[in-house]
Amino acid sequence: MRCSGSRREDQGKRFSYTLIDDFLRVFRDLMYLERYAGEVGVLQRVNPLAKVISLFLMILSAVVSKTLYPLAAIFGVLILLCWMSKISIRYFLKRVTLFIPLFAAAIASPLIFVTPGTSLATIMLGPLTIQPTVEGLMKAATFTFRIWVCVASLNLLVLTTRFSQLILSMDRLKLPRVFIVLTVVTYRYIYLFINEAYRMVLARDSRTVRREPRLQSLRSLANMLGVLLVRAYERGERVYLAMLARGLTPKARPSDMAKFRIGDWLFLTGSLGIFIIILATGLEGSSGW
Repeated sequence: MRCSGSRREDQGKRFSYTLIDDFLRVFRDLMYLERYAGEVGVLQRVNPLAKVISLFLMILSAVVSKTLYPLAAIFGVLILLCWMSKISIRYFLKRVTLFIPLFAAAIASPLIFVTPGTSLATIMLGPLTIQPTVEGLMKAATFTFRIWVCVASLNLLVLTTRFSQLILSMDRLKLPRVFIVLTVVTYRYIYLFINEAYRMVLARDSRTVRREPRLQSLRSLANMLGVLLVRAYERGERVYLAMLARGLTPKARPSDMAKFRIGDWLFLTGSLGIFIIILATGLEGSSGW
């Protein structure tokens, strides 16, 4: 009985430590992004506005691509830029592959079976006959790889650009001021929100002497989330009033960005050239995804 009780207590501690580890993992990921943005690499030296426009052109190039070959070329350029920007290739591939591309592959998988063309095999499921085709497989692969390239472009932009520089680029592109202000406040407030949640979990574990049943632990977690929501709302009100007291207005403009240099223009011109080549190839090629 004592061994069984100690085993349950260890499980309860592991459950609590898992919650704390989740919060710490969020902080580690955020700090990891800032660490790469501070490296001395190729993309880190490029003007943020030129970088935003260039990677957006990469995304447009992936969208207009009709076959896998231009998508593979764009992805190769992204991997080269990742290596030249002192970013771990393994970390980058892991970051851009999980969840979204896999979800896109799951969405595109029916295309393999509903697209007419050359049959790969015949699968009999009772009265139902399924025939995957080569054309369907190519469509599904192109769709998935296109999503993969778009996700990789956005991740490369985030990894090599500080958040403040992204905000300046958004302002130079004349995005709505309300959207920019909401983005800034949300990003800055995420740190406070996660820190508050971490302190609550740590305080709860510090006051816990014996292990609670799993159902009671879930109830405590639900109550904690409710309290966290109330605290987040109150903290948001205080932060907003403090910002108003310091002169925040919807018309407030951020500081100026650094001017374009020759390297920035060359980088932007190269991205524009890739987009034009892929667009011209897609218009001349055969129809497809």
